[in-house]
Amino acid sequence: MENFVYLYQHVPKCGGRSFVHACLQWFPDAHETVGRFPSKERIAEFARTRLDFDQLPPASFVHGHLVRDGIRPHERYGDYIAAGRCRLLTIVRDPLDRCVSAYFHRRRTGQEWPEPLDAFVKRGRNRTANLLGVTPENWRERLDGYFLVGTTESLALSINLMAARTGNPPVETPHLNRSDRDHELDPATVETFRAKNALDYEIHRYARERLASEAAAHGLA
Repeated sequence: MENFVYLYQHVPKCGGRSFVHACLQWFPDAHETVGRFPSKERIAEFARTRLDFDQLPPASFVHGHLVRDGIRPHERYGDYIAAGRCRLLTIVRDPLDRCVSAYFHRRRTGQEWPEPLDAFVKRGRNRTANLLGVTPENWRERLDGYFLVGTTESLALSINLMAARTGNPPVETPHLNRSDRDHELDPATVETFRAKNALDYEIHRYARERLASEAAAHGLA
């Protein structure tokens, strides 16, 4: 059997734990752990080592927060990707919802975060694109190389499409790692955010349209 892996680039606060839980019902687990809010030194240390795909069971599910300079999939496993040894996967989320969720997650996990939500939202700029490691020039070409680009809003459909494309039975979609939050943003803050995060919104629109098209082709929509 050909020894390729499914390589899931876990963008934080996009339903990744639920997606991983579902996929591990089908594939052998190969979790890469860089740590929560890692330092530059920890990232550099992590970047010096990587998994040897030849030592993994076929169709292993490699997953982790590979979203920082030096450790994103095309940097960490570029040779394997070029050789067709990876099937890349990711899940993206409505940019504003992801930003708000990230804010409350930091507070819930005890991070020092004194600024109010509106200020946090206003200073964000294309975090999804940055985490994925794409630019205005290459984002579409890069994402076209992914085996699956799902969305948090349609997580069950994303998981069912993954099952259909890999010949596995559908599974129930778990809901893990929820954060309780109560917020109301000023409309001007939302407008500012949308203007500053146009690329993220384009990526999310593309993901929604691609997911709907591929799901329909597999009789799922």
